Amino acid sequence: MNFSLYDFIVLDYRILFLILSVKIASNSADAPISYWDESYAQPYFDNSTRRDITVTIGQTATLHCRVRNLGDRAVSWIRKRDLHIMTIGILTYTNDQRYQALHTEGSDEWSLRISSAQTRDSGVFECQVSTEPKISQAYRLNVVVSKAKILGNHELFVKSGSDINLTCVASQVAIPPSFIYWYKGGRVVNYSQRGGINVQTDRNTKTSKLIISRATVGDSGNYTCAPSNSDASSIIVHVISGGEHQAAMKHGNNSASSLFSHTKWKFYSIRDFSLSRFQSLFTLKSSTLVLLCSLVASSTFNSYVYVR
Repeated sequence: MNFSLYDFIVLDYRILFLILSVKIASNSADAPISYWDESYAQPYFDNSTRRDITVTIGQTATLHCRVRNLGDRAVSWIRKRDLHIMTIGILTYTNDQRYQALHTEGSDEWSLRISSAQTRDSGVFECQVSTEPKISQAYRLNVVVSKAKILGNHELFVKSGSDINLTCVASQVAIPPSFIYWYKGGRVVNYSQRGGINVQTDRNTKTSKLIISRATVGDSGNYTCAPSNSDASSIIVHVISGGEHQAAMKHGNNSASSLFSHTKWKFYSIRDFSLSRFQSLFTLKSSTLVLLCSLVASSTFNSYVYVR
């Protein structure tokens, strides 16, 4: 078969076209789909960030908004209650210098930081993208007043010789306290010279326990739990030695103290009464007053009756 010069030229072009077609097909298979569609992709929110943030007064709150495929659009932070534009891009549009826009070049994250947060900062903030139509995502900020709580009532009655066992919880703090101190009056009891005092603090659960072994009347008083990052909580402890109730209620409330100062009381254990005897106390004349107090004794509760 005879080939002319023209036939060779046509064949070379066909071979070259075939090679180029294979090369392009190979590159297309290796390239991610997003490469071809990048110019047509729409921005969307990455929902991996927290959208309900709680901090205590004075702490720094940071709202993190991640936007994928942002392109040339802008990200803004809007305060929902008054539709005030707080930031656009990295610029801040408020006179409140506690607010600041945060963004690292090349990242998908656009954050709003509020330093020294106050309760008035609580509310909903929107992360908004300038698409058409606009898309937005809401974030809720809660700024709370942290206050510790000693479990139980505001007063505790303990029988002499038993243990005083107090538990304090600082549940509202966002960050575990670095320390929790216990005071009796104005004196720290954590390192008291009394002996028999044990303080157990767990930062993970934000709790602290104060245990005073073999309590005496001298252990009566006002006990305060003071975490490093929240308001303190107090409780009044009465250590009862037995005998006359008037001495036992020395640190009681004003109304009780006033009543007991004019009345002579006797101190009985419920165990001294049969059920019928106990029930009969409530049927006596109006001149007889019965007061029940819950006492802690060796991790069990004993009820006592005071009768005039």
